Amino acid sequence: MQQEQIPEQQFIDIVQSHLKYLKAGEQLQAQQQLKALGLDSMAAIDLLLDIEDTYNVVLPDTYLTEEHFSTAQALWAVITDLRSRVESAS
Repeated sequence: MQQEQIPEQQFIDIVQSHLKYLKAGEQLQAQQQLKALGLDSMAAIDLLLDIEDTYNVVLPDTYLTEEHFSTAQALWAVITDLRSRVESAS
């Protein structure tokens, strides 16, 4: 199994911008539950679009699950996996 990687700050900033219950000035921790911080289905769609634009990836429907969007760490694991697949395919 691949070792968990720490999400980069740019990614954390993107995720934070979609969390309506994260207090101003508070830094998102990689294991915090995103749903508890206000990530609802509409915010998740906006977050998905921002991630796809920023990281030049497309998340297949199989990754659009509550589990993958549960924490920044879980979502970062999806992004790093997709990016590594794209790099090894080219």
